Amino acid sequence: MSRRNIMSLTCGVAIAMTATASAAADGMLKVGTEGEAPPFSMADANGNVTGFDVDVANAICAKLKVKCAFVLQTYDTLIPAIDRKRFDVIISGLGITPERQKKIAFSIPYASSPQYFIVAKNSPLAKITSLDAIKKALADKTVGVVTGTIYARFIAKNIPTANIKSYDSLNQLESDLEAKRIDAAFDDAASWTDFLPTPAGADFARVNVKVVPSDDMTTLSPGMAVGLRLTDTALKQKIDDALCAIIKSGDMKAMSGKWFHDDYSLPCN
Repeated sequence: MSRRNIMSLTCGVAIAMTATASAAADGMLKVGTEGEAPPFSMADANGNVTGFDVDVANAICAKLKVKCAFVLQTYDTLIPAIDRKRFDVIISGLGITPERQKKIAFSIPYASSPQYFIVAKNSPLAKITSLDAIKKALADKTVGVVTGTIYARFIAKNIPTANIKSYDSLNQLESDLEAKRIDAAFDDAASWTDFLPTPAGADFARVNVKVVPSDDMTTLSPGMAVGLRLTDTALKQKIDDALCAIIKSGDMKAMSGKWFHDDYSLPCN
C-alpha cells in the first residue's frame, strides 16, 4: 500500500514538522487530516488545504485561541500516527466506532451524513430503490471503498460475497470508477458532492438508496468527531466545549451548508 508524504501546514503555509507533538503546545494545535477527500479536505499544488474539516479545525482553534497546523496523510494511517504523536488531534470526517474507541478518544459528535452507492448511469444498478435489493445485486460485483473507513466495513459485513476493492484515497477510487474498473463505489453523500457534477462524474449517478447509521449500528458511525489520544482528557474537554459553542452559534450548520449544501450538524447535548 502506498503512503503519501506527510506535509505540515499552518493557515495554508508550509512549516517544519517535528517528530512529536504536545497538545496545543506553544499556541499551536497540530491537526491530522487526509487532504484528498473533497469536500472534507483538499490540498492544492501549493500545499494550501481547504474543506469542511479545515473550517471545523480552524473554528475550534479560534475558540481555543491557538493556531491550527495541518498534517496531511492517508486516511488509514491517521490513527496510528496520532499514537506516535505526529499531531494532537484528527479532524478528517472521522466516524465513531467501538473498535476505534479502543485506540483513541473522541470528542462529542458534531456532524453526520448519509451514505450512497455510485454507479454508471446506464447500469441496471442505477434503478434499484431498496437496500436489500442493492445488497443482492452487488453480491458478485466489484465495489470500491476507501481503506480503513466505516464504509469499507459496512460492505465487508453486509455484502461479504462482493469483490471489495480498497483505495488509499477517494481520488483513487473515483479514477477507477471513471475507468469502469469497478461496478460501484460506496461512501458518504458529501464525498460525491464535487465528483458527480464534473466531467469525470458525468456518466455516473447516485443510487436512490440512502444508507444511514440505523441500517447497521455495528459498522456505521453515530457521527463524525475529533479523534484524540486516550490520555488527552483535558484537551478533549476543551474541544468538546468549543464544538458545543460552535454548534449552538449556528456556525457548524453554516460550514455544513457551505461545503455540502445541506445541514449535517448534530445537536450539542
